[in-house]
Amino acid sequence: MSLLVVVLTLALAAGGGVLLVPIVLRAAQGTGAVSATRVQAVLRGGLVIGLLERLATAGCVLLGQPEGIAVVVAVKGLGRYPELRGSASTSGAANAPSASGEPSVAALGAAVSERFIIGTLTSLIWAVAVGALGRWLLLTGV
Repeated sequence: MSLLVVVLTLALAAGGGVLLVPIVLRAAQGTGAVSATRVQAVLRGGLVIGLLERLATAGCVLLGQPEGIAVVVAVKGLGRYPELRGSASTSGAANAPSASGEPSVAALGAAVSERFIIGTLTSLIWAVAVGALGRWLLLTGV
């Protein structure tokens, strides 16, 4: 039982949640025209959603139910769909940069979608790796 707690805690906090995902997102952002602050304003609640996603994913792997990961991804995608769709609105004038040099709505939508995909995949990879390690430890009796 204590191994399960350690593995789930590792999936939630160490590396994957606190360090790895933000580092990968910063590296992927590069010198884009859209600021991370604007993108984060669209994808509110990302930290809590990411923690729950990693907990559920690692739990699915630990329990030997990897098909549960598909449910996690589907729920996250459907839950974020309105925000992703809304930020990717491509109505005529909305695509042109503003007079102040602000990026277009289409550029914001692309940045939001990119951040969502990169963050989700990084989070899932970390949670699956930690869950697989935990499952291996459980099965080998270590």
